[in-house]
Amino acid sequence: MTVNLELMQARDFKDFYEVSMKEFAEEQVKNGTWDASEADSKGRAYFEKLLPQGLQTEGHKIFTIHLDDEQVGILWLHVFEKNNTLKSFIYDIKIDEIHRGKGIGKETMKALDEYCKNHQIESIRLHVFAHNKRAYSLYEKMGFETTNYYMEKKL
Repeated sequence: MTVNLELMQARDFKDFYEVSMKEFAEEQVKNGTWDASEADSKGRAYFEKLLPQGLQTEGHKIFTIHLDDEQVGILWLHVFEKNNTLKSFIYDIKIDEIHRGKGIGKETMKALDEYCKNHQIESIRLHVFAHNKRAYSLYEKMGFETTNYYMEKKL
């Protein structure tokens, strides 16, 4: 199995943007952070702030994930400098539903490791929602360590 990361083409960006923004807003509602009535507008404002120049936004690399010649997902990476060191943060990673459970996520993370090493990026961070046990398990297997916990008590 060969997984490759390719920089997203402009023709694919609009679909990526709309789908990712909608899914992000839905996660915020599911997580209890946003009310459903405000999720679309808040999601759009958040994405406009993160990607004001779309694919040309400095420091943001949006990849399509390919298995052999087939596109099977996306990965959005933000690369930035902190304390004279290049670091990165994964804003989104998604394997298409029909391709999940086949080891593609693991191979994608390996490909990302190689990309970061080749570009002198010294760390990769990400956020995973507590309800996403499958993703948490994958990241843990790939060597990620928990650095923070958010806890909430409903009254």
